[in-house]
Amino acid sequence: MIAEAVIETTKASKCLKWLCGHFKIKAPAEYTDTHGTVQFPFGRCEMQAKSESLFIRVEADDAESFERVKDVVGGHLERFAHKDSVQVIWTVQVEEA
Repeated sequence: MIAEAVIETTKASKCLKWLCGHFKIKAPAEYTDTHGTVQFPFGRCEMQAKSESLFIRVEADDAESFERVKDVVGGHLERFAHKDSVQVIWTVQVEEA
């Protein structure tokens, strides 16, 4: 299961580094100024920062883990960037049979 979100912000790199640095306390995370990955026990998150946006992709194997990874990543970003009124809206990718 895969979901993606694009957040329009001029602080994409800052958000990426903050999220990865925060998550690194409890899960393996690697990041640069423009790319980050976090491997949670319940799913995976990849991020890419551009000058005007932050692209986020999350994946999980089952519905419960999928909802959890979306909630954890989206919730943390919304709380961190609340001054910028960031709202994470996920687009779920449909898997082909």
